[in-house]
Amino acid sequence: MSSPSSRSHLYRLGAVLVIGIVGFLALKEIATPASWNYEDWYREDAKKEIASGPLVYGGNESCQTCHAEALKELTEFKHKTLSCESCHGPLADHVRNGEKTAAAKVDNGSNWQCLNCHAELITRKLVDNRPDFPQFKVGRVKEHEEVAKGALCQTCHNPHDPTP
Repeated sequence: MSSPSSRSHLYRLGAVLVIGIVGFLALKEIATPASWNYEDWYREDAKKEIASGPLVYGGNESCQTCHAEALKELTEFKHKTLSCESCHGPLADHVRNGEKTAAAKVDNGSNWQCLNCHAELITRKLVDNRPDFPQFKVGRVKEHEEVAKGALCQTCHNPHDPTP
């Protein structure tokens, strides 16, 4: 049988663990913001802080004021589910406080905006064994290049109504 002094190291280890756990819980309580939402795991005040920041993306509704006719036309075509900002860049780069500050971005010199969505990628979601939106099939890019070397998608396809 062991003597009480031979187990003293276990008592000290237990005391260190208890002090460590109590210290951690106290520090956690001090460091956790008062607005912390334990149910959804976020800080409630963060919503107010984000909302008070400058507007960067405005959604299609923000374009309605000046571009109502273009938006009306767009709703009839295949790209109707896209945000204007998908191709034209963030609202904040075009308008500030209701005043136009710069032209909306449109890259007419390359195909990256089209291929950003329509390039053949293995990771695209399939619906009925087909992509859920049109992509180039294997070899289709080369076929397009044979039609006109270095041609842009916009040569034959209107970005708002991309039907050939």
